Amino acid sequence: MNKINRIILCIIDDVRSKHFFNFIDKGLLPNFKKLMENGLYSKNCITDFPSITYPTQISINTGTYTGDYRKELCHGIPLAKWMGRDTKPPFLRDYASKDMQIYKLNEDVGNNCQTILEMVGDENNASISQFLIKGAKYFFPERKTKLAMLYLLLMLLRNRKRIMIRANSVIVQKLLETFKSPKKFFDVNEPPIASLLCFISSDLLMHVYGFDSKIYKLNLLHIDKVIGYLIEKLDEMGYLNDTAIAITSDHGNYKAKKVGDLTDFFIANKLTHYHPHKNRKGNMDLAEYGGVGFFNFKGKVKSDSYKFWLQPTIKELENYGKKRVNLLKELFNIKGTQLMYYRDDENTNKNGKIYLKRKYIDTNKIITGIIEYRGTGHNFKTKYIIENDENDVFNYLTDPKASKLIDGKFHSINEWLIATSHLDFPLYPDLIPRHFKNPRSCDIILSNEGTIIYNIEHGKKKRRTRYFHDIGLRKSSVVPLIIGGSLEIPHKEVQFCKIVDIVPTLLKFLGKTPHKSVIGESLV
Repeated sequence: MNKINRIILCIIDDVRSKHFFNFIDKGLLPNFKKLMENGLYSKNCITDFPSITYPTQISINTGTYTGDYRKELCHGIPLAKWMGRDTKPPFLRDYASKDMQIYKLNEDVGNNCQTILEMVGDENNASISQFLIKGAKYFFPERKTKLAMLYLLLMLLRNRKRIMIRANSVIVQKLLETFKSPKKFFDVNEPPIASLLCFISSDLLMHVYGFDSKIYKLNLLHIDKVIGYLIEKLDEMGYLNDTAIAITSDHGNYKAKKVGDLTDFFIANKLTHYHPHKNRKGNMDLAEYGGVGFFNFKGKVKSDSYKFWLQPTIKELENYGKKRVNLLKELFNIKGTQLMYYRDDENTNKNGKIYLKRKYIDTNKIITGIIEYRGTGHNFKTKYIIENDENDVFNYLTDPKASKLIDGKFHSINEWLIATSHLDFPLYPDLIPRHFKNPRSCDIILSNEGTIIYNIEHGKKKRRTRYFHDIGLRKSSVVPLIIGGSLEIPHKEVQFCKIVDIVPTLLKFLGKTPHKSVIGESLV
């Protein structure tokens, strides 16, 4: 039996697990089916919180989650858009902006974690169409500006089927070149031991046309076709039997019932958006709001503080701005809002509480809960606290597995995985506190369950689409995972897993040791 000497990690942006495996069952994705039948797979791989492209892809590629990246072993990317409060004036990060902030990912991820390319050591590796290129010996497109321009071009031409097909084909062709002629790309004449691929065409098409559109489905079929070509050529070159090919996605998707508008709400409550260039007098920043909204509010500035926007206290949030608005109540008047999360004033990276609220739309009743956390890294544990059976924000009590963990005790991420991977809001008692520990995270998170979408990014309305992927329901939170290729990969179905389990699994095949920041565990 051949030893596994190479790994290829392929992310297909924006694919719901249920849709993906339904296509396989119908015979529409024969090459993915071949990998699945000859390897391991999971129909229940739980993505990160929130289920948004950049934080989830960073978690996939590092094998760890976000947190207080200054002090902990974790990564520093909480969102695709966030406010940096440690400068005066604060700055607004937007990885999808036209000024190519996307490459700040490699800096913002921090120094307390490693990418899988860094973990394989000083050997040949490649990153194809990935914006996270930390540790890459070769990346394509070869210039950062060229890759950013390619992304913008795809966005502009996303209604052109041939452009998308060409983009998918180029990704595989370029990887195969590094196998055929490694001396052109590396100092050592050996094919890459680790390769990253990312197909972004599926995400671009999903947002415009939807997961139920013909063009989105045809594009997924084409990605299967180019993966089949990759398998065929690797086999011809004699590399297939010693290569593990992992196929996954960063998040699923959903379709909202309608598009909403927040203009009247902001005016009525005298909430004005901060702009780093035009208007520095704003008192809030809505980092982004699809079906989940991430709100930053301006706390009171202390004379001895170098910070411009301190995080407000709970008391300030309850008595905010010129109108003395109680934001913890008033924000529930935003149409469709069902869930609210915010941190306690005394939180540290080692101990703290996250407050939870749920509003029942039909009765306007609001219930409350708490997630308490302690520890860091592998010692991180959380406790989901409810006052009584009527105050179960995540609706775990009705499930025989999940209900056992509402016992007043702290539990590990794997305990939460076993108990909640089959439910809506999977892993949320563990993932939400990790998110709030990041100093780049917001003050208040609002969420609905796919009823309405706002399409706001740093205060600006960006599109009219009803298709997105940020809510906590399974349709957004569960992604497919297949690892096949080499005959040495065990043939089995994994009942449930986490996206951070992918990195340690692939490193296990190579006989490599994961970085100490890795939270995931090998699936073999």
